[in-house]
Formats: sequence, C-alpha cells, structure tokens
Amino acid sequence: MKSRVRKIMIAAVIAAAASLQTNAATRSRSIVIESPSDLPKSASRNTEAMYLHETDGGQTLLYLEQDQGRSLSILDVSEPGAIQSLGQVSIAASSPYDFVQTLNDSSVAIRYRGQTGTAVIDFKKFKKPVLTEAPEFQHLAHAEHLGQDGLLFSTTATSDTQVVNPQYQVVDFSNSSKPVALATIEGVRQRLERTETGTLFLLSNAGLTVIRRPAAEKEYEMAHAARTGDD
Repeated sequence: MKSRVRKIMIAAVIAAAASLQTNAATRSRSIVIESPSDLPKSASRNTEAMYLHETDGGQTLLYLEQDQGRSLSILDVSEPGAIQSLGQVSIAASSPYDFVQTLNDSSVAIRYRGQTGTAVIDFKKFKKPVLTEAPEFQHLAHAEHLGQDGLLFSTTATSDTQVVNPQYQVVDFSNSSKPVALATIEGVRQRLERTETGTLFLLSNAGLTVIRRPAAEKEYEMAHAARTGDD
C-alpha cells in the first residue's frame, strides 16, 4: 500500500514538474510564445498558407488560407500582444494555393497547387479581398518589380528541363484587379540593365527590346541636375 502511494506521489510530482517546464518554455524575460490556444479560434483551424498585408491605414493583417482555399480568416496583428480576429471571408479559389509574389501595395499573385493555374488577389478592400484568375501567368515562374506598378515575369528551368532562351512578359499592375500584359519577348539571349534610369535591355531572336520607366528617368534627371548645379 505504501509503495502504491509513493508511486502516485512521484507521478504527481513529475506531472507538476512537466507543467512548470511547459509554462517556462512559453515565456521568458525576452521571448513570449503564443500557442494556437492563446490566439483567436481561427488560428487553431487547418490552414494551407498565410500572407501578411499592410493596409493604407497602417494596420498589419495576417490572412489564413482555409477550407481548401475557399476562405480567408483575417487577423489584425498590428499589436503582437493583442492579436484580434476581423472575421472570415469567402474567396473564389478553385483549390488550395500558395502566395508566390507580391505585385504591389494591394495585391499578390497566387499559384494553385499541382500547377493547375494562377490568379491575383486584390486586398484594396482588405475585409473583402477579390480573386481574379490570371491563366496567362501560369508558365511564368520568376518575377521582379519594374517600379511600383509593373512586373517582369520570366520562364525558369524546372528540375528536368533547362531554359536556354527564356521568355519575358511585362505586366502592368496599376489596376491590380485587371492586370494588363504589355509585351511578351520570346527567346531572350541576353539582358543588361542601367539601374540609374531603370532601363532594361533585352536581346532576343527578334532584335533589341528596351523596357523604360519614365518615372525613374525623371528622378535620375532631377538628381543629375542637382549634382551638376552643386558643381
């Protein structure tokens, strides 16, 4: 009987110690761990992917892709110590997806898993984001910014193929809900860039293509004039 009581007491002590270790592991003087149970309920739901978005009003929002891509739960994470739920919205996604490229201040490109398509999500109305299918971007994996409203997409090699002369596509995202493909340049053999003016030179089978950014050119001219004036 005494042996049984002793075993029970030892088990209780071990359980208490484990509880103390768990609590100690979630908080220290310099680090705090917020578990799913400490956060709004949506944080405990099965989530495919997530995306951080800064609003024009200074809020930082975390979108959680849930329900096989058909909904987004919205968390206001502006104050990490007081994370709040802003609700859940439905979105017209056909299947789970990944956020692959921020396009501008209010939109992001997504790619459906299994290489089944691409789309753009517009967060201008951050509580009612809008998804627009963009099948023209399906085979253009790599992207780089051209100023604030443009992107340069290019083909990239997969694990079993090598892109010798990649294809480039210039896309205007000034209206993020209706992106416009401005040009497609096939078989690019070489590219050069003049960073001062934001000018890109592409040499392809068809000849030379020059991609210009007038706003960057104007900034360069003003800065150059200021330097010349100082001299």
